[in-house]
Amino acid sequence: MLLLIFFLPCAWTESFETQNHFPPNGWIIVNEDALDACWYRDTTEGHTSAHTATCYNDTAYAGLVFTNLDYLITPQVLPQAGTNDTLLSFWYRATSSAGCSLDIMVSTLSPPGMPSFNLLQSFYITETSWTQQVVSLSSYNDIPIYIAFRMRKIPVDQQFYLDDITLSNMTAQPHICNGRLRTKGPPSQKYLQVWGSHNEMGYAHGFLLGEEIMANFTRVIVGTDSFHFYSPTEYENVILPYYRSHFYIPQKYQDEAQGMYNGMLAKGVDLNHPELGRELTMEDILCINTDPDFIVSGCSNISGWGESTINDDTLQGGMIIARNTEGGFGQYTSMGNTSLIIAFAPDSSGEQKFFIVGGAGSIGCGAGVNQQGVGICRNTGNHPDTAYIPPNSLIPIALSHRNAIEIIDPDSNGLHDIFDIIYTIDHSTCLNTKDTHLFSRYDAFHPIPAGILEMNNTADSLRLVSDNNLLPNPINSDWNLAVTNHDRVLYSPIDCWRYQRIADSLNVDFHLTTERAIAIINAVARGVTYQSLVFRPDIILDHPDWHCVGVSYAYRNEPAHVHAKLWYSWNELFEGIPGIVEHVSKAVKKYHFGATIISGQLQLPHDKKCRVFDITGRQVKINRLSPGIYFIQTEDKVIQKIVKIR
Repeated sequence: MLLLIFFLPCAWTESFETQNHFPPNGWIIVNEDALDACWYRDTTEGHTSAHTATCYNDTAYAGLVFTNLDYLITPQVLPQAGTNDTLLSFWYRATSSAGCSLDIMVSTLSPPGMPSFNLLQSFYITETSWTQQVVSLSSYNDIPIYIAFRMRKIPVDQQFYLDDITLSNMTAQPHICNGRLRTKGPPSQKYLQVWGSHNEMGYAHGFLLGEEIMANFTRVIVGTDSFHFYSPTEYENVILPYYRSHFYIPQKYQDEAQGMYNGMLAKGVDLNHPELGRELTMEDILCINTDPDFIVSGCSNISGWGESTINDDTLQGGMIIARNTEGGFGQYTSMGNTSLIIAFAPDSSGEQKFFIVGGAGSIGCGAGVNQQGVGICRNTGNHPDTAYIPPNSLIPIALSHRNAIEIIDPDSNGLHDIFDIIYTIDHSTCLNTKDTHLFSRYDAFHPIPAGILEMNNTADSLRLVSDNNLLPNPINSDWNLAVTNHDRVLYSPIDCWRYQRIADSLNVDFHLTTERAIAIINAVARGVTYQSLVFRPDIILDHPDWHCVGVSYAYRNEPAHVHAKLWYSWNELFEGIPGIVEHVSKAVKKYHFGATIISGQLQLPHDKKCRVFDITGRQVKINRLSPGIYFIQTEDKVIQKIVKIR
């Protein structure tokens, strides 16, 4: 007798427990209103275990009627008649009985453009204890669908929790885009992963963040009130014509902008700008990436390395740079709401992985670092220049800076250091002075791990620690650099109270821990910060599973620097990108930091030829080494950091 066994498709449950990131692979987050709340994973309020999907109330803004238009979208599933997976089951609760709205929506299109979602069922949520709901999917039997959980109008200071979602069997998942939008919190922060060609990375950016790109354009870039960079008339009659006549955009970034535009179209994003009276175009995407060339914004940075950071158990003499990005223009909270980390993994020859701290729609770099620990933080200086600029000669400064950290070893000398950046952007032209804080890891190969490149349309000059003694506001340290919005080498320095306050702090004590670097830079914040961040580039290479960047953004009408930072590791930011192999921390003898701590005589291995360098990069003999930081280089070019304490 022949026995036939049929395996029917079975339902599956997502409990948000099996992956370290959120949302799970294949799920999509959409922050349609582009306000400060979005879905993230909570760690203490799960239904059956520790985690749950969570959303809190948005901050309302004048003129914006709808809040909490926040979607959590499942992978594509296939309800099938006659099986046990034609029902959608989920558990929920709220922190208040004041009531909020949950919509269950369905799209049959792939990719799931937002206008294609149809309302299946709505719930008015007042339950504060875990409650189960079951929704029939029978009307979509044998049709591949995406299911969206859309939150609307969560009460002020309240949260909604969603857990243990049981779904129909998944289909063979269709390729949507080369990217993932992920979040963590609280408060909820976003980070975007993109990979592939520049066009593919742009498409993913536009598809996953299209609503927020439009929000930046309508709420911050172009509008009729003081919250916007430009009025509609100025943008159409001055900025766009100047962009067309003076700027040159490298082809790869044209491809990326075209991909972004195509991704927004595929998502079904409303591209109409009500005050311009037309739709956003690919040209507009490129034009708004020239904003840093026109706009004078406030920023401040402080860095330390070597003897400055030797007392920080994590840094152990490595580089730290702390930064506040200020928006004295526009709605800085709106800019904070759409800020995020973007992790790029280009597959083009000669390009490398890097991440930037930017915003939706930004393809340029104002602050970022690559896989070699080489990075930039850009400030605006105080000397604009109006000299003649030849037609189509300006590459947007933000794209120049991105290119500098995107290219592998631009000067082809085998080293990855700040001089790669200088080589790439030196002799570029800028409409305003840009004081760019350059940084790298600190070891024997990087005896000059930091500098400040001051440049405008006519000249450029590199500021180093040897220039710290310039009056006014000298800094008496060989292990720190600081920059506000005042040039000091390209032009004669002038007095700056913010720089003076930093100098005073460092002159009292030049030592920095992570906490003290943040405290000093926050002491000169002017109250309109929309991004606040810390880079620790040595950790990217030595311990890529440790926190290398911490960020906070403006939200709830409060500036970024007053909020606690969320921290990310390099591996976390690039986790799950196809073709990316996760790095493993380097082993050390003692203390799981980036250095070996010794006391007494230093013993070198007998089976290898070794050289020892001091903290300035000078080769030294090992006899009677004084306490301090040293680097041992073996014949196979391996570098080991040594901290001698006595």
